[in-house]
Amino acid sequence: MPLPLSALTLRANQLKVIPKTKGVSEDAKLREAANEFEAIFIQQMLKSMRKTSLESDLLPKSEGEKIFRSMLDEQYAKLSAKSGSLGLGQMIYQQLKSNLEK
Repeated sequence: MPLPLSALTLRANQLKVIPKTKGVSEDAKLREAANEFEAIFIQQMLKSMRKTSLESDLLPKSEGEKIFRSMLDEQYAKLSAKSGSLGLGQMIYQQLKSNLEK
């Protein structure tokens, strides 16, 4: 289930009221939140792609394999978001930053 856009706004508003912590600026927290949303998006995309792939019923998947696939997709999403390969995290960051400055 993808997160609604209101979740992004909620996270941005939370950053407004969080006092600056030692060594971590609001800008860094905002960038981290944007990257987390990119990872969630990528994970949901991978999950949807797996549902549409052609699979044979000849060898049924065990629950362990389903959990492994889910965890593997999560790690793929985190790696992809960390590298910024899609650029979605950067776009989210810029949009939220412009909203916070108003």
